[in-house]
Amino acid sequence: MVKILSIHIYLATRRAPRPIHGTIVAVQCLWYGQHATVTSYDPGSGHEYHVVLVGNNVWVLTKCRTQRRGQLVTIMILTFELSGEHETLPKNEVLACMRALEVEHRVVKSSGQCLMLDIGDYARIPLILSARLAMTHRIISGIFECSISESDIIQSACDAEIKVPPGETFSVRVKQMQRSHLSSTDLEKRIGEVIFEHNPGARVNLKDPDHNFRLLVTNRSCIFGEVLASVDRKQFWERKPHKKPFFYPGTILPEVSRAIVNLCEIRSNNLVLDPFCGTGGILVEAGMIGARVIGIDVQESMLPGAEMNLEDSGFEYHVLCGDACNLPIADHSVDAVVTDPPYGRSAVVMAESVESLYRGALFEIYRVLKRGGHAVVISDFELQGVDDAGFVVVGRHAQRVHRSLTRYVVVLRK
Repeated sequence: MVKILSIHIYLATRRAPRPIHGTIVAVQCLWYGQHATVTSYDPGSGHEYHVVLVGNNVWVLTKCRTQRRGQLVTIMILTFELSGEHETLPKNEVLACMRALEVEHRVVKSSGQCLMLDIGDYARIPLILSARLAMTHRIISGIFECSISESDIIQSACDAEIKVPPGETFSVRVKQMQRSHLSSTDLEKRIGEVIFEHNPGARVNLKDPDHNFRLLVTNRSCIFGEVLASVDRKQFWERKPHKKPFFYPGTILPEVSRAIVNLCEIRSNNLVLDPFCGTGGILVEAGMIGARVIGIDVQESMLPGAEMNLEDSGFEYHVLCGDACNLPIADHSVDAVVTDPPYGRSAVVMAESVESLYRGALFEIYRVLKRGGHAVVISDFELQGVDDAGFVVVGRHAQRVHRSLTRYVVVLRK
């Protein structure tokens, strides 16, 4: 059995049943030579369509009448090769970005470092996402999915009729997310041979190919596709806290800052507040995805350092001295709040206790946040009092930093 993950469906009849017109969210093809049976995902119909497959184009042959002859419906499956540095953050970062970009999507599969989404036809989305995501390595088109069997993989590659235009180059790489009996080197060679045989004039280039094909071996299946975009993870290394103009111990890593900023579903030009801005690391990541940023910190001595780091990033910002429990900001004026308040023995806390600081800040965050806006708050304990402030908890994540420190990330909605 082969699941075709990325296809064009041409309605070749006069009228199609309702599910096939704009509402199909998944297609599973059972191969019989060059023919297949496609079942619509609409649970109310259960209609089956007999089709003829031509490469990635599927001609639907039914006896039903269609609204418009030859109408094109596109189904696009994106596979996200996640970083694996956290159990839940990478997946939820992707899903939050999809909502922020207002892209309709459905989770097809989520397994370890692999997330598959059905997103319809959004050709520019992979490049937009790759400039924004932090905990994803690559975004890959779905060409086929098959069992963890070398013979199945090679047969699927033959059936998929992978296209490389004459004169263009390609490479094949295998990523084993789960230990298996398969040999990555052998698979890369054999799939490459299949592509080469089906594409006269195509050439192999392992260093800088025009088409980079990738096979992901998960714990349950193999997923094959072409890399559409890669996340530049080097940028986060270059913005490590100790490499910035101003450094202060205890600052969270830039990739974590970017991920939690994305959890707020921030849109371009949104106003983002960090009421415990410290060195400005969270604000830097928010500004780099197009947000307007405001930083507040009760320690006036921190503000020049935060300004140095924000100035170095090259976008507009505002920082000021203030109390997170009494913010100098108007009601309902901020689109999102992302913050990492002080905690631990080494932190300076100008309050009765860390708990009272968090409680007071939560009420103020709720006051300044716009209705429907999101806040992400980090703590080193299970955060209490969010219901009292009026928030709804929409996500919780735990990140173990070392033996004596676990960070808790809570996502709130007003």
